[in-house]
This record gives sequence, structure tokens and C-alpha cells, in this order.
Amino acid sequence: MKLVTGFFMAWGNFLTLPCPLKKWDKDLKNYMLGFLPSVGLIIGGLWTALTIFMVWFGTPFLVMAFMMTFLLFAMCGFMHLDGFMDCSDAIMSRKPLEVKQQILKDSHCGAFSIVSVVLMILAYYSFISTALGGALDFVDLILLPVLSRSIAGLFVINAKPIGHSQYAEGLGASDKKQKKNATILIAVQVLIVSTVCLLLASDLIPTMVVMGFTITGTLIAILYAKKSLGGMSGDIAGYGIVWGELMGIFGMLIL
Repeated sequence: MKLVTGFFMAWGNFLTLPCPLKKWDKDLKNYMLGFLPSVGLIIGGLWTALTIFMVWFGTPFLVMAFMMTFLLFAMCGFMHLDGFMDCSDAIMSRKPLEVKQQILKDSHCGAFSIVSVVLMILAYYSFISTALGGALDFVDLILLPVLSRSIAGLFVINAKPIGHSQYAEGLGASDKKQKKNATILIAVQVLIVSTVCLLLASDLIPTMVVMGFTITGTLIAILYAKKSLGGMSGDIAGYGIVWGELMGIFGMLIL
């Protein structure tokens, strides 16, 4: 029952799609994070299905690029893009650590966040437009959201949180065991999804390159933001997801 609750907590918290079973238990946040790969699979599956439909329907090239950019952010309620904006505002302020952390939790939108998100969306649109001009493997679209969210979830579960993070609250003696179980849960999901996708890939090497770009991009972004901001948080996870998926799309267009 804890795993079921964790899954639907993840669905309700990280997806804008109607949740078929609304559940919440504040003591199961680690299990919720443990199902981030499943959330990514839902997003990747729908993203792929809608892209295939647009290709079949004969959607104009640039309109398809716009819709793919929009859908990737919209299916998670622009949550991770919001985290990217918050982190960009804090990191680019170049202020002392305490001030950066205050900026991070400030709900107001600063100039750095606006400039950063405009450039990021343009980069997504440009990279997707270019990737569509080549031999796009739809398996890659499924893997991007799964891998980026898996890396981000592992960091939120296991890394030291920033004091104001909602994940900073411990769960007493059960916390360590729950974190271990959630980590294993992520590893199992990634192994299954990656194996199936690699078996279905039309060309194995390009798909592995895209996987490598996505994982590396997410890791570098999270490690950089974590060092700059003095700990881990949901915003930093979003920052890593946005960068990781962009790098995965970049991997598609260069092949």
C-alpha cells in the first residue's frame, strides 16, 4: 500500500494529467520521489504518441516543433521550468550563499530568471526543430524524461537538502530505510525502461549517445547548482531536469 500511495502521490504532484486515485501521506515523500521514473515514462510515452500523431496528421514542421516544446513542459505543469528559473535567478545573482538561498525561495521573478527561461525555451525549440529534420528515433523521446527525473530523484533522496527545502524534514528511524528502498525503486525502473527502449531502438549507438548526453547534462547541472546554492532542493532537481532534457535533445540533433 505504501508503494501504491507513493505512485499516486508522484502522479498527483508531478503531472497535470487527472490523477485516477488521489492519495497523500506526508511521511512517504521518499516513495513519491522513487516513482519519478514512472512519471517520466508517462510523460515520455504521451510525448512520443502525440509526436507520432502529428507526423501522421501532416502537422507543419515548425508547428510540430512548437507543440513538442510546449507539451514537454505542460505535462508537468511547468514545475521544473519554474525550478530552473528560481535557480537561475539565485545562481546568476553572484551574491553570498545566504542571499542566494533567500532569492531561491523568493516567489518573485527576477531579471535573470526571465532572460534565462527565454533563452532556454528558444534553445529547446531550436534543438527540436533541428532534430526533426533528421532521422528521429521515437524511443529517445521516451528515455529523456525517464533518465532526467531518475537522476534528479536520486539526488533529492540522498543528497543533503537546503534548510528551506520541503524534503529537509526527517522521518526518524524509518527515514534511512525508506530512502534506501526509494533508491532501489528508481534503479529497478530505470533498468527496465532502459533495457526495453534499447531493445526497441532502431539504431543502438545513437540512442546510447542520447542517454549519455541526458544523464551527463542532468548530473552536471545538479552538481553545479547544488554547489552554488549549498544543498539540494526540488528547485535544483527541476534545474537539472530542464538542462538534462535539453542536452538529450542536443544529442539527437548531432547524430
